[in-house]
Amino acid sequence: MADLTLEPAPGAAPVPAALAAVHADLADLDDLVGRDPAPAAARARDIAARAAALGDVVSLALARVGEAEAVQRAGDPAGAADIVTRLLQEVDAGTRGAEATARASWVLCRVFRDLGDRSTALEHALDAVAVCTEAVPRRVRIRVLLMVADLLDELGGVEDARTWYRRAEELAVGDGTLHLRVVNNRAYSELDRGDAEAARRELDLLDRLGVQYGLPLNANILDTVARVQLLCGELAEAEASARAAVATSAAMDAKNADDEPVYLLTLAIVLRSRGDASAAAEVLAQARAACTGAGFRTVRAQLLAEQAEVHAALGDHRAAFETHKEFYAADRELLSEQREAQARARQAMFETDVARAEAARYREEARRDALTGLRNRLFVDEKLPALVEEFAHGGPAVSAVLFDLDHFKSVNDTFSHEAGDEVLRLTAGILERVAADVPQGSAFAARLGGEEFLLVLTGGAEGVAAGLAERVRRTVAGFDWSGVTAGRGITVSAGVAVLADGGDKTSLLSAADARLYAAKAGGRNQVRAG
Repeated sequence: MADLTLEPAPGAAPVPAALAAVHADLADLDDLVGRDPAPAAARARDIAARAAALGDVVSLALARVGEAEAVQRAGDPAGAADIVTRLLQEVDAGTRGAEATARASWVLCRVFRDLGDRSTALEHALDAVAVCTEAVPRRVRIRVLLMVADLLDELGGVEDARTWYRRAEELAVGDGTLHLRVVNNRAYSELDRGDAEAARRELDLLDRLGVQYGLPLNANILDTVARVQLLCGELAEAEASARAAVATSAAMDAKNADDEPVYLLTLAIVLRSRGDASAAAEVLAQARAACTGAGFRTVRAQLLAEQAEVHAALGDHRAAFETHKEFYAADRELLSEQREAQARARQAMFETDVARAEAARYREEARRDALTGLRNRLFVDEKLPALVEEFAHGGPAVSAVLFDLDHFKSVNDTFSHEAGDEVLRLTAGILERVAADVPQGSAFAARLGGEEFLLVLTGGAEGVAAGLAERVRRTVAGFDWSGVTAGRGITVSAGVAVLADGGDKTSLLSAADARLYAAKAGGRNQVRAG
């Protein structure tokens, strides 16, 4: 993305008609971002370029924030964070104006909410509240108050959330679209807590407001209505509402990338609840087909969970079991991706002299395996070449031990993926303890993926690394696994290699891998060194 250009083009002077056109296009952009995020991002970049050429920094900032919101709605939260961060770094608050500052914080709030980091999202929402003076448009202030309410509710602050919902609703009176949105979100919060009576009161209010403002209920609200009706046992009504949500989703005034599959998911749940599992399966197929491209990890996991329920309702218990396994794998992958995406977004925001320590902590998070807490492949890909380089210039020797859990697939198949995860965590703990027993800073353990682990040692001969590998092997074999895999022990095989003169990361790991293969071919539960 090109750097911001804040000065008028040489020889150009601001033209009132051109400025008026920029302001008019900005007003239209706000609606376009909600209706159709993908083209809105391109339109926003065009407006920003024109505003920069005219020296209109406030409009430029608003266009960049609009671009960021469009990118976020299209399913790229990290890209949105990058756009906003660069804007905040390059244009100071006094120049960009209160509205752009408030909306920038609001977009960052949406980004971190997407990434599952609600605490950080709430911080950004409160930052937006702090600059929401009377000079900020009322619609922006309403959305900010509503976001605070939603996040407080999701974080368990029920009474505080109700206070902020009330503040948002008081400000929204007279704006039909946003008034309905506030009540809808409050209804969903009551639904989430399973309070059918409170959720039903909010539905009644939505009906009255729709009539009062002369506005039909949009797809998002109809989806909430269907969920509440399902909670209340009104299955026929819930199906009608869910079908209406799907049918009207194209006309939504504010869209997110995953809206269509979410509405289809609700319809599938209702159909299954009504006993029509076959129809539910067809709707789920449509929902999966709608999950194309990036930005659908969360809803894909939800679809897998529901697909498993549908298989079970159809009597195909084997398919239900396999789909449950897919769901747990997708859920773990989603968690891992969210952690790494959170770290990337935070790094983009905090990469300044004032916050380098905080950024370093977030970078550390991105280099840890979400399941075991060990270092991950990203860390290995960065650290190991550096150790090789040190060795090439007279530094300490480098040894690598590759470990592989023997017959691990059968652990998942026999005892469940949860048991397999626990085996991985316990094995990781053993590796960490062994690495911690050598001189500080001279060893680290990592999970490379699946059931494969790595131990890297600096400063020791091959015999030292082989001894550590044997210690790990004995500890795993002698561990009491009865609480996890009753009636079955766990073993590991290992291959040890030492970095040769002129070698690199690839040659070192290839040698260790060849010896690991030999250990497995030789009967497993053994260590092979040079």
